[in-house]
Amino acid sequence: MTRYRLIKTDSAELTDLKQMYLSQSAAPLDGMWESFVTQADHYSIQSRDKIIGYSVINSEQKLLQFFVIGAHHKGRIFSQVLAEKNVTGAFVNTAESQFLSLCMDHHKSVVINALMYHVEKDTLIKEAVFPPETDFRIIDEDELPTAFEFGIRTLGVDPDWLKGYFTNLIKREELFGLWQDDCLIATGECRVSDSQKPFADVGMIVSKSHRKQGLATNILRALIHLCHQDGLRPICSTEAGNIAAQKAIAKAGFISHHRILEIIF
Repeated sequence: MTRYRLIKTDSAELTDLKQMYLSQSAAPLDGMWESFVTQADHYSIQSRDKIIGYSVINSEQKLLQFFVIGAHHKGRIFSQVLAEKNVTGAFVNTAESQFLSLCMDHHKSVVINALMYHVEKDTLIKEAVFPPETDFRIIDEDELPTAFEFGIRTLGVDPDWLKGYFTNLIKREELFGLWQDDCLIATGECRVSDSQKPFADVGMIVSKSHRKQGLATNILRALIHLCHQDGLRPICSTEAGNIAAQKAIAKAGFISHHRILEIIF
């Protein structure tokens, strides 16, 4: 029986295979999850010194991607990866058919982690309407401290991660702010994908004191129109338990066909 070699490598060494992987997906993959994949460990799968696939495993020993080309025995290779790398489970998009099927062969339990959304081409998107005396615009570099403080106060996430994330968005002119009386009350982002053109991930954050006023829906509508003007196709996602976000996303014109599943082996 053929024994395949798993060699830890840099994701850049697998660029062609990763593009093949993305091209075979039934829908674009979420940009945030793509960033998680980039940060995880990559292993080339080799047979007779030729790379025939790869796997991606995070620090929690969860499989994030698995792909093998050609007529190689994918099920056998998958089992070897699980055993050799002590993999305990996986996060997989339902659009990733090969990966999903193999995960289901080994699953003990499955829960929905997140919902994936897109906009159909013929969907009529309403114009965004914001409250009087507000201004929705790109956030400038000198406004990073304000955006950073807003994000920490509203989200409570890791400060180092958020500062780097917002810095990159502002540099790319992809972070927007809704201002009222010189106060930042909400943000929106439109992250153009480098690997899945012409898709762009959109999202929003609304301050706790300004929620339930329709701001999230209208920010998303504004971002959808910006995408369409630039020839981009907007996508977004939200956690399975975030009902408020799901309602806002649906009102903006998005629909959901795919899910990210957390699978325990």
